[in-house]
Amino acid sequence: MGPGGGAGVRRWAQTRAPPARLCEDHPMRIALIGGKGGVGSSLVEAWRAEHELTVLDRSTVPLPGVREVVGEADDPEALTAALEGAEAVVHLAAHLPHGSEAEQLPGTAAAIGVNVGSVLLAMRLARCLGAGSFVHISSLDVFARYGESPIPAGALPDATALYGLSKRLAEQALRLSVEGPAPTAEEGPLTITSLRLAFPTTAEAWPRWVTPLREEQAEPVLHTLEDGTPISSLHPEDLAAAVLAALRRERGGAYEAIAVTAAAHSIADDSAARLLDWQPRNVLGE
Repeated sequence: MGPGGGAGVRRWAQTRAPPARLCEDHPMRIALIGGKGGVGSSLVEAWRAEHELTVLDRSTVPLPGVREVVGEADDPEALTAALEGAEAVVHLAAHLPHGSEAEQLPGTAAAIGVNVGSVLLAMRLARCLGAGSFVHISSLDVFARYGESPIPAGALPDATALYGLSKRLAEQALRLSVEGPAPTAEEGPLTITSLRLAFPTTAEAWPRWVTPLREEQAEPVLHTLEDGTPISSLHPEDLAAAVLAALRRERGGAYEAIAVTAAAHSIADDSAARLLDWQPRNVLGE
């Protein structure tokens, strides 16, 4: 059933029951879009024993214990195949920056296509196919000076560099999508959460950060603010707990953007504690 198979999508939407409440003790059917990267691999490792996972990724490397769909994140047919039957969706696919802003400039359209277009497409197909929850993996790079100086309470995203800007645009697209009625009758209700991650890393590298770009791989780095205060990276156990809490979120509005960091001093934002009842367990000095 592909995107051109709109009749199939409509038939599902018209006959499905309302999304089930995603309770804490309820194993879920979760689709991960772009699930073979660093963050996605952490989630698969944490969840596959308990939840029924479908992973959509361009990689053909086998991933044991999950249902796999090989394809691009912006391919409607691949997305439809991956989202079929999913109760919850995590969008992880991203066009990551390579080199300087000047070197990234020619790839602007490609970055927006993946980081914004595929997010909106996946969200709308999830609404058509009966999912109840959608988590968009965003970044605290939506703030231009995140990681340099503390972000004050109430600050609005201001990034203009390509990666941070594309994440801002995706958040705005999702927010605007829930402010009014869905553009088609086939699209049902959906709880949408953008998680603004800060330096997700591996268990081996924690509290340091490793880049997800293999061609730029170097020694793990412990980031610091301009005043030298260290910024702990996000441990994969804390990451998985935050995403799972977001998939089950009941507090807040239909759309929320939430900071997820192991360094509370880096941003004055308590939304993860308020809306997800989440706090990192792996913190420097503890």
